[in-house]
Amino acid sequence: MTDKRRFQRVLLNVKGTLAHNDSKIDVVVSDVSLQGIKLHASEAALEHLPFDSHEPYIANFQANEDSPLITLYISQLYRHADSRKEMVSLGCKVERMEVESVSALRRLISLNSEDENIEERDLTALVNAVYQSPV
Repeated sequence: MTDKRRFQRVLLNVKGTLAHNDSKIDVVVSDVSLQGIKLHASEAALEHLPFDSHEPYIANFQANEDSPLITLYISQLYRHADSRKEMVSLGCKVERMEVESVSALRRLISLNSEDENIEERDLTALVNAVYQSPV
């Protein structure tokens, strides 16, 4: 099976939040790329969020307390429950992000990647994905 990802993923383990309208839950950001993130949350917390909404979810997190806040607007959540694990894994497709968050996310990925060419390659893929998406 081939990996169809166009973006480098960076492993993290940082606390964040996932919000939808007036509901907000605590999550753990386990990995991140310029196109998506993987979150972990408890089943009880997830009961407070709808999974069939057409409104975006908002994820916020910081790599550490000195880092800028990264805000991602998520259009889709992919739930991966495993009865052997306490937390539910959520794959999230990023719909959009503010310029400040793109910049902070690029820096986070480039600082945590072993590939020195990752930043330029991922930025090119992100620009192509945004401009080739139907509006």
